[in-house]
Amino acid sequence: MRRLIEQAFPLKKASADSKHEKSAGRRGHLSTLHIWPARRPLAACRSAVIATLLPDPEDAPPELRREYEALTGSSDPARQRQELCLRIEKVTRWGASDEGELERLRGLISKAYGGGAPRVLDIFSGGGAIPLEAMRLGAHALAVEYNPVAWFILKCTIEFPSRLAGKRWPLPQAASTKSGTQLVAVGMAEREGGLAEQVRYWGYWVHERVEQELAPYFPTIERKRSVAYFWARTIPCQDPQCGATVPLLKTLWLCTRKGRARALRLIPDPLNRQIRCEVFSPGSPDEVGEGTVSNAKAFCLLHAQPLVMSREYIRSCGVSGRLRVLLTAVAVEGRDGKEYREPTAEEMEAVELAARDCPEFMKTLPFGPLFEPLCAVEPVPPPNGARGVASLPKYGIVHWGQVFAPRQQLALGVISKWTREAGREVVRATGDTALAEAVQGYLYCVLSRAADRNSSICTWQPGGEFVSHSFAKYALPMTWDFCEVPAASDATGGYSTALALVVEAIAGLCSAARGDAEVLHQSATRSHAPLQVDAIITDPPYYGAIPYADLSDFFYVWLRRTVGDLYPEVFEGNEVVPRSEELIQHAAYAQGDSEAARRRYEEGMVAAFSKAVQALVPDGRLVVVFANKQPEAWDALVTSLIRAGCTVTSSLPIDTERTARLGADKAAHLSTSVWLVCRPRRADSGVGRYSEVQKQMHERISERLRYFWELGVSGPDFVWAAVGPALEAYSLFREVRRIDGSPFTVGEFLREVRRLVTDFALEQLLHGVSTQGLDEWTRYYLMHRSSFGLESAPAGECLLLLQGYNLELAALRKPRGLLAHGKKTRSGEDGDAAGDEEEDSGRSSDLRLLSWDERKRDGLGMLHPSGGLPFIDVLHRMMHLWSAGETETLHEYAREQGFSQSELFWTVAQAVLEMSEPKSRERSLLEAIVAWGRGKEPRSVAAPSQQTLFTQDKTV
Repeated sequence: MRRLIEQAFPLKKASADSKHEKSAGRRGHLSTLHIWPARRPLAACRSAVIATLLPDPEDAPPELRREYEALTGSSDPARQRQELCLRIEKVTRWGASDEGELERLRGLISKAYGGGAPRVLDIFSGGGAIPLEAMRLGAHALAVEYNPVAWFILKCTIEFPSRLAGKRWPLPQAASTKSGTQLVAVGMAEREGGLAEQVRYWGYWVHERVEQELAPYFPTIERKRSVAYFWARTIPCQDPQCGATVPLLKTLWLCTRKGRARALRLIPDPLNRQIRCEVFSPGSPDEVGEGTVSNAKAFCLLHAQPLVMSREYIRSCGVSGRLRVLLTAVAVEGRDGKEYREPTAEEMEAVELAARDCPEFMKTLPFGPLFEPLCAVEPVPPPNGARGVASLPKYGIVHWGQVFAPRQQLALGVISKWTREAGREVVRATGDTALAEAVQGYLYCVLSRAADRNSSICTWQPGGEFVSHSFAKYALPMTWDFCEVPAASDATGGYSTALALVVEAIAGLCSAARGDAEVLHQSATRSHAPLQVDAIITDPPYYGAIPYADLSDFFYVWLRRTVGDLYPEVFEGNEVVPRSEELIQHAAYAQGDSEAARRRYEEGMVAAFSKAVQALVPDGRLVVVFANKQPEAWDALVTSLIRAGCTVTSSLPIDTERTARLGADKAAHLSTSVWLVCRPRRADSGVGRYSEVQKQMHERISERLRYFWELGVSGPDFVWAAVGPALEAYSLFREVRRIDGSPFTVGEFLREVRRLVTDFALEQLLHGVSTQGLDEWTRYYLMHRSSFGLESAPAGECLLLLQGYNLELAALRKPRGLLAHGKKTRSGEDGDAAGDEEEDSGRSSDLRLLSWDERKRDGLGMLHPSGGLPFIDVLHRMMHLWSAGETETLHEYAREQGFSQSELFWTVAQAVLEMSEPKSRERSLLEAIVAWGRGKEPRSVAAPSQQTLFTQDKTV
């Protein structure tokens, strides 16, 4: 029986709503519960779950067919598919879902399974978006997760709500005025509440006690509460004759808002061998100096000519314990906003007090001080290893206690202490241990959000006046200056803000608790028996894109101190997140051997998908989400699916990512998530013949690519969107062989797909003109320019396009090539800057196309040593000649090379013209040249006659 997802799907609406969800306000959204990398949008998950569970109208059982007909007013399966997609479209918009329509769809799903609840399994559950949507739709959601942090997030996402939503418990009398005021303000004066209200109440209970205990460490000066502390790491000047303490400041700005600008002024103090920081109000940006660190080099200002200190020296200071910290400024609450000033003596004493008290206090928590190692396995730098936290040990930061400044660690430890106590108080107040477990768990989520904004990785955003995330990207980079927020503060990063976000998320999760839910702590490679499920929908790890264990240790060290004793079977004996069965391509898991790491990943995925297929009912479906643009990642995924006995029946490229998202890591992630729908392959599938498979691939790709093109899918996303349709033919067989018996491997299959796709895209760019006879360089130029323009693009994406034409990157970067290095600009989910170590490293793998006026060599437009002559070289030479006023030379050149009458050449020139910027010099030249080439009278755009640019460089 076919499923709706295999025949019809509201792709355009699901994509639009997925992007909207990632850019719209997120209060109450799952993402505000706890950070987890690369969660799928709820819109994409909801639409996919519905379309997977509903049978296709043409194959639906009689009872459901009658329901479809009553719902749509038609007996035509095609009309019913269209109507079902329209109804799905009504329930995918974040904040604007039609609840009545959602209830009708729940009813249809229930009827499709005999009035019961279908069982939906996610074997890589991660942040929980897929099982959450399965539960929302009335299914029995089963979530499998190996990582203990993700496992606990899942308990908070689906298990606690499924058990406790709808229940109410008494609330104790407020122990203080503040709690009483807050409770009345949210309408809870009746002294009882559901799960969200309980967490809110006990959150305020924790907040009051945390605020009181931390008061000595965060003094209030002149009745103005502090909201942020600004820190700089320091090193001793490399000149032993100087010995000054040098603050490492990337920027001197504290606030850049108009009319309220504040900055630091650096004042060299030769007498005391230090550089003092003074807060002032600049009259113009020119009054604000440069920081003391740039491109990972530091500068000592106590020299007549600032002394430059290298990255290697800074690292040596860190490893030898000479990398320290200095409090440079404080932000406080003022009448008209934040005010900035230098720290007082009392505040400096409070910092010293916290540093003295922190070690002894941390000993009172389970597992003691944060001495867990930062890298549980020896880190391997990119490109062979996932980055994760690998940059920090280079600066002497080797355990998690060093990631938090002493006062930050003390504050988070105090929150952990009172969170644990709150769990015990809930039992005393209600007698309900299940509620106490949930409250303590959700209050840990509050702590996790506070920790994310209160580590020595966090930087200050002077434009918005807020502290950034620790996780502005999928790594913890080294930062030179950082910001600390008082844990009990009501500002961004403080406990109150985090509590409000978590409580709203809980309310949303409880409203989604429409089915049962189970969370299983185990590896996806282990047997799921005796489970038998109707559908498996899963978002597996994206090869080596995200080092989940490395990053989640940041939260794990606080999770096990806060709730670890409630789950000894999970946390005892594991001081960091277990790695042995984590499925990512991480060379550190294979002694630095990248190829061994690839095999480890592939074998693990084969085992996981094999166990998944065994857990499916005979007519079940497996839906796999993948969003990695690396060819080797797709090779591993496709090989794993085929070896596990899966046949792809449909594929959907859902555009799920907004441009500026967490770790907008252009090197690895697609903006489109490809959802592959699979079923178990028939036992008698045998060996496929290459010629037949190739024919089916062409037919299916041609049909689907036009649809994807019209939807606006482009660039590498367009390439990988075609893999699914091609797999529908290739994966029918356990292997495919050519007529001579040689295998048509997965790698060869993917290369052929890329070539078919790029040829199709080129035909669209050339308005249907055949690309036969078009050279490879020009094919690449057109595809690159169509995808990225003349802006920089990640080398990985460039390689992806190159592989469609069997071109080598080195050839296109040679002096007569098309590509040059470009500067990469990084941003995080909230516009946060990347880490200083990453940003300042100066090592960018981005590439960009050379513009026509940058290609100036004598040999441009002449035969390559290989004998080829790319159209794009000819066009660029013509542009130089026309620009130089050498029209006669241009006419002669075109006749000699035989391009005057080449329709394909002039079609290419027209395509480049259409991609050029309006009113640019390039466009003017192309308009004139194309008009001349087409036999029309061009308007003159020639510059005054001048020496040709080709004479400037004789090297070819």
